[in-house]
Amino acid sequence: MPEERSLGLRYDWPWWAPVLQTLALSVFHGVLPYALSRLSERHGWSGGHPALWNWLGLLPVAGGIVLIVWTIVLHREGATRSGWRFEKTPFEPARYLIVRGPYRYSRNPIYLSHLAIWSGWTLFYGSVALLLNACLIWAVAAFVIVPYEERGLTRGLGEAYAHYQSKVPRWLGRGAR
Repeated sequence: MPEERSLGLRYDWPWWAPVLQTLALSVFHGVLPYALSRLSERHGWSGGHPALWNWLGLLPVAGGIVLIVWTIVLHREGATRSGWRFEKTPFEPARYLIVRGPYRYSRNPIYLSHLAIWSGWTLFYGSVALLLNACLIWAVAAFVIVPYEERGLTRGLGEAYAHYQSKVPRWLGRGAR
């Protein structure tokens, strides 16, 4: 345990952690999509207002927000028990494994929530710029971030992660029993 404490692990969840997460997620999933939507024509909009079908985009936005909040709660529980640290990079593999909630159906529900939110904003704003950005987010997550994280989780958690990986799909599918 002293060795872990020297690595900068904390066993409390400071008050500023959810504040910082909320601020960062609001900027990334709210302010940025709005700003990018102004770079291209808003399909379906007239007179500065969205068409009825554009409003359907708010469903995946809301679903993605619920999914993010759910995963944050699960990570808070796991991190409080196992220790956590505020990293320079958000891609540092966790020291704990979550296998319940949305993690029963996807090894990457956080990235799925990002994609749901950005896809929803794409539909709501009817913006080609947002569609291109959503595709970029998916490509970076699928081909860079997730493979990097999975290699780290395999190294850090060993057999437990390999077993989980064999039972639960990377993106979405039937949950482990």
